[in-house]
Amino acid sequence: MENRLRWRERAEMLIPPLPWDAPKERIHPEGERVVLLHGLWRGFRAMDPLARRLHQEGFCTLNLPYPSSRLPLQTILDRIRPQIIRFAENHRVHFVTHSLGGILLRAMLADSPPWLTGRSILLAPPNQGSEIVDWSAKHPIIHALLGPAGRDLGTHGAPTRLPGLPANLESAVIMGNKGTIPFFKRILGSDNDGIVSCERGRIDGMRDFRIIDADHTFIQQHPKAIEMTLRFLREGHLE
Repeated sequence: MENRLRWRERAEMLIPPLPWDAPKERIHPEGERVVLLHGLWRGFRAMDPLARRLHQEGFCTLNLPYPSSRLPLQTILDRIRPQIIRFAENHRVHFVTHSLGGILLRAMLADSPPWLTGRSILLAPPNQGSEIVDWSAKHPIIHALLGPAGRDLGTHGAPTRLPGLPANLESAVIMGNKGTIPFFKRILGSDNDGIVSCERGRIDGMRDFRIIDADHTFIQQHPKAIEMTLRFLREGHLE
């Protein structure tokens, strides 16, 4: 039964973003607030198994969709910021992000957001830029498919233009080392999750850093990632 649920969740996570996708909010009385931000070419469903688990554990969650493959980073930020402000009200807001979602969070934190930011977990973020985006620049069709936000994730793009995480922010990075795409191994090296090399996840200001046996696409469903996320949101440390 558990394996069947896991595979059903994986199928759900792979559903592409759809034009009618809307923010999914789950309120829990007295629960602390958590915003979830998915990655490139994914939709809110990629984060929904994790959002459900957080809600079961007593958190209020806002799972935000955004058109990651169609719009530049700044336009995406202009769309999601008001929704986070509305959700935050006067409460502290935690963040759990995946891949590109972590870069969006860094951009918002660099712009002095009006809400009180709590703890932040960045899952598989390309914090030092993506080698695959660099490689795609030599392959125009693939590069075009990444969209403007994806093309800005290269070594000299947004991840390295933005400052590190604020020193007063309780933040952690969790990377995977289960590379499932053999073609990219020669680009990423041996220690990678199939899309991002582990070392590229490191960033100034992070409080904690862990590497787990997970791949890039499904790290947010990995039991260890969920366990660490819950612990960090509650206690401020991963283990």
